[in-house]
Amino acid sequence: MTMPERQTLPLLTIQGVSERCGVNAVTLRAWERRYGLIQPERTAKGHRRYTPAQVERVQAIVEWLNKGVPIRQVRDLLDRQADSARPNTESAGDESPTQENAGQGEVWQAAHREMLAALQDLNAQRIEQCLNRLLRDYGHEAVISQLSDPLRQQLAASASLAMQRALLDSVLMQKWSARALSLVPGRRESGWLLVPFGDPLGVLELAMVMSSPVWCLSGPVAAQALAQQAMARKGCGVLWWVDAMPTAAQREKWLPQAQPAFPVRAWGPLASTLMPSDWVITGTRKEVANQLPPLPAPQKSRSRP
Repeated sequence: MTMPERQTLPLLTIQGVSERCGVNAVTLRAWERRYGLIQPERTAKGHRRYTPAQVERVQAIVEWLNKGVPIRQVRDLLDRQADSARPNTESAGDESPTQENAGQGEVWQAAHREMLAALQDLNAQRIEQCLNRLLRDYGHEAVISQLSDPLRQQLAASASLAMQRALLDSVLMQKWSARALSLVPGRRESGWLLVPFGDPLGVLELAMVMSSPVWCLSGPVAAQALAQQAMARKGCGVLWWVDAMPTAAQREKWLPQAQPAFPVRAWGPLASTLMPSDWVITGTRKEVANQLPPLPAPQKSRSRP
């Protein structure tokens, strides 16, 4: 590739790749340093810059990990994909099929067993250590969908495991809340207000896979207060997570009585029961995050004379 061609390509920063692909910067660095999965270019000052091809590679890595493939096997799978895509490869048809499902679920099965053992011992430190290790290599979306979701469902199915479920939720709340603080919009950024009707962990889990800035509330807020905040900032939308039904009095207090003048959406198992159909979005967390409409730029505060 010649220098003029290189200069015409849009190069992304690590933050840009993180927002586009939904992978936090810590995980991107781990994929580079520990596993050699990506090799970004460097500026004269050593800052990472990613080409469109490298961004596509990051997206491919995410796809493999979401299938349950252990991260140590991803590089071989990517290399095989690249080989099979090359023209005039005579031996391509003679090779054994790509082991797309090789090792599928091994990492998560082992992590599931480790987490269960830690929960049985009520060992919160070991739970957090396991989460930290997996988050570094796989990112939030995979850890939540492949580990914490099925684990919470298993614990909820048995009354005798109520204490373990409560401990796990406590650890997850603390961990996701800490990261959520870093996602709060700046003064000149637009953002979504995530409001739970039910389990507040639901909005935190959604925030973990969103690339846009968010505020995560721990409980419902009066509709008037939400409207005042959204209208004052002029760059704010409201998304309700609904997995519990409020009473009639609560609905009157918490829900707008007319179509708001700011973007609103609702998601969750009971969203369609509670909210108008044109507010409801469906799908996985990542699909929901991708369906959210763009927000207007926040209103600039006028300087006082």
